[in-house]
Amino acid sequence: MKMPTIAKCTGLAATAAILAIAISLSGCPSAGENPAKPQPTGHEAKPAAPSQASPAAEKPPTTGSKPAAKAESPEPNLAAELEQVGEKPRDLGPPLVDRPERLVRLNPVQPVWIDKQNRQVVLQGEVCSAGYPLEFFATYSNRSYEAVMSVNVTPRIVHAGLVAIGAVPGHPAQFQPNFVPPTGTEVAIEVRWKDAKGKVQSAPAQQWIRNIKTKKALDSNWVFAGSLFVTDETSGKQLYTADSGELICVLSLPTAMLDLPVQNLGLESRLFEAFKEHLPPPGTPTTVLLKPMLSTKSAGAAPAAKSAAKEAPTDDQNAKHAAAEKNAIESAQPWLALIDQGQYSQSWETAADYLKSAVDRRDFIKSLAESRKPLGSVQSRELFAKQYTTRLPGAPDGQYVVVQYKTSFANKKSATETVTPMLDKDKKWRVSGYFVK
Repeated sequence: MKMPTIAKCTGLAATAAILAIAISLSGCPSAGENPAKPQPTGHEAKPAAPSQASPAAEKPPTTGSKPAAKAESPEPNLAAELEQVGEKPRDLGPPLVDRPERLVRLNPVQPVWIDKQNRQVVLQGEVCSAGYPLEFFATYSNRSYEAVMSVNVTPRIVHAGLVAIGAVPGHPAQFQPNFVPPTGTEVAIEVRWKDAKGKVQSAPAQQWIRNIKTKKALDSNWVFAGSLFVTDETSGKQLYTADSGELICVLSLPTAMLDLPVQNLGLESRLFEAFKEHLPPPGTPTTVLLKPMLSTKSAGAAPAAKSAAKEAPTDDQNAKHAAAEKNAIESAQPWLALIDQGQYSQSWETAADYLKSAVDRRDFIKSLAESRKPLGSVQSRELFAKQYTTRLPGAPDGQYVVVQYKTSFANKKSATETVTPMLDKDKKWRVSGYFVK
């Protein structure tokens, strides 16, 4: 399926974008242990720079028959998927590190640790049987058909570990008006496993991925893009969008925690595949070492990030933000109704000037026709998150509200729609970005 992108939406806390629609498939092979919901595929919309505060380590997404992650995930049917993964994570044995006594566990159940002395985050997973062009290096088991490894580790916990050892999150990939690669502290990744004779083997993670055209191994490290944070509308809890599975990506994704600083867009044009000749057998327990390449420059960015995180709005500002969110949501509802009715031309007419200046009517209509029609009619739509912001990477400063809905379509029972209204020049709220995953 073609994954068009005509705007630079920002997931949740960021970009007023124009239009990006991505539909993802769920289901996958691999050992039973993790949570996860399918996520956007293709170059959809760009997320904004995430909050710099370290996310708190949560309970594991897959432990027992009633996983705690149910209330934490931005995905609507995560609980059902977790039930299918298995009641207990597979025991992968001790992590393959030189000085295990230095490890501090970041979660009582999930296989993830921090080694402050060596400045690395350690996690465990197992090798997948990747049968498709890659979207991830590591993700949850239900997407392992397009990943090299499946893991049972919540991305927000890894984010917190990386921040604790000095890594600075940047921003995920941006898409409009031009592609901007993800930024953040560079992270080298090492993988360790035992061969058939029980001997520990080691390799850079790049050796497990190759370019589809050249057949050469990946030659780039990842960067700590940092995904983004959103607020759940009903619970008021802060959600981390990468928790739907975007742990270590190779496809340019707007919610990635770690991603490659290269342009890799779209289903048909994916750049990478598993380097199967270099991989251990599927199911092989593997230790992953995330090693931030800390520099004076990246270390110096941390104080600014911490300072920004401490800034809190006043009561008066909170009231203004709440009013803006209310008005923005009211403007989004009739616009979505036009989309639901197939009135794509009218939806372009009533969109924000920013959207219309970035995407012409013909391209807008074509993208919606190709991407929304296959979903079928809307069965239900429930508001579950919103966030006011004045800055969206790649977009002009202004007032934006990034709104998310849990939506059920006739042909896709569980989807997440993101709509980004902005305050237009005439002081009216109009939609400037939209995508569905």
